[in-house]
Parts: sequence; structure tokens; C-alpha cells
Amino acid sequence: MKKLLLLFGIMMSSLASAQTSNGHASRYVFSPSGFGIEKDSAYLNFVGPLIDFQYGITDRISVGVGTPLFLGVYGTASYHTQISDKLFVKTGLLAGVPTVGRGTFLLPFAVGTYGTPDNQFSLGVGYSSFNYSIFNTDDIELNGTALNIGGYHKMGSRIGIVYEAWYLPATEGAIITPNFRIYTNRDRRYWNVGFASFSQRNTENEYKFLGYDLNWDGMVDTQDPNLGGYALYDYNTVVGTFSYWDRFVLPTVTFAMYL
Repeated sequence: MKKLLLLFGIMMSSLASAQTSNGHASRYVFSPSGFGIEKDSAYLNFVGPLIDFQYGITDRISVGVGTPLFLGVYGTASYHTQISDKLFVKTGLLAGVPTVGRGTFLLPFAVGTYGTPDNQFSLGVGYSSFNYSIFNTDDIELNGTALNIGGYHKMGSRIGIVYEAWYLPATEGAIITPNFRIYTNRDRRYWNVGFASFSQRNTENEYKFLGYDLNWDGMVDTQDPNLGGYALYDYNTVVGTFSYWDRFVLPTVTFAMYL
């Protein structure tokens, strides 16, 4: 569960990129695209408990600040450029610290996008460096590569489909989130409404099976499972491993507006 929550935090932290006035093309649900914000443009983005502000210094460079429920604060910077008619690239960095406890968080990233603001697909990669501790507890660490895909496809003058997926190979965690994007107020505001499915693969050891204890005295009495009893294992002998997935689904509602 901790790994799932940390993966959710990384996904939210990808808000380090801004949006263009042309269909808010540089953001999916949480993650960035290769499009960027325009010079002197500023906007607020609300993703659950996270508040994010971005500002375009130039037509290619943007900076921002944000806070997840005021439990931490982060700063962002990104640079984007157009490679060809339909190919766009963005690189950036998010760096933050908690306001409760101690720790640091860094997420350098790069993303490439092919298409137009109305129909696009992106591939992104980043490297998470996260450590956190509170009340003298052991540090929580999450370090490793973060991969993501995303896309947007216009369906009408005020609505489209936006989606993205994240995967962390080091922890084998994944997020998939499809949403409808609904524009309001002459395209200066939009809502994303959908859901996010969180998955975490866990691997544990499988131990040598000894038999069943019928008398609850810690001794093997039978090998017959039909007789009931308590299963006993030799925890000093590993015979293999088995995997299982933890999953849960949450509704997603995000809102963004130009100032």
C-alpha cells in the first residue's frame, strides 16, 4: 500500500508542466506532454488536495510552485521545443521538501509528443529520487525509473478523451486513468472527470509445507487436508515464490484555469 501511495505522489508531482491556450494541450490528467505554456501565461491547477501554479517566462521556459495539501512544497522548471511539424519535446525538473517530517523529492523528466493539440500521443520517462521520514521512523525511499504514456483526442467543440498510464519497474507499480475532458468559459477552463486504477505487484516466498496440526500443539498430525487443522510450514526452507496484485480504484476530478 505504501508503494501505491508513493506512486500516486509521483504521478501528481508530474504537474511540473504547463498548458497552452490551444486546447490545454500540454497536460493530460496528471502527466505532461511535449507542448508547453506561452510567454506571460499563468494558470492554477487543482488535482484533489494538490494546488499547482505555473507561469511562462518565455515561449519555451516555464516555472511553477505547488503544494500537496500544504504537507510539502515544490518548485518546477521545464523547457520545451518543436522538433518537426508534429513532434514536440519537453524536459524538466521537479524538486520538493515536506513541511512535516524531513526528506527530499527530485523528479527529472523528459517527454516526447507526436500529433496536434487536438489529437496527440506521448511517451515519457523520469527518475524518481524520494526519501521521507517523520517522528524518527525509518526512511521511506522510492528510487527508480518512472515510465508513462498519455494522449488526448478531441470529440467535439467542448469535450474530448484524455488518458495516461504510469509504470515503475523498480516497485512494479502501475496506474491507468481514462477521463473525459470538458471545456468551459471559452476554453480557458476545463474539468477532467474519470477514474484511476492503481495496481501494485507483490512477491513473497513460498515455504516448505510440513502438514497439518490437529491438536494446535505445533506438531504435524496428518497430511490429509480433509481432516482440518492448522497448516504448518518450515520457514527456514524456501521452495519458490508467488506473486499477487493489490488494486484499488478512485474517481478523479481535476480542474484547471487561466488567470
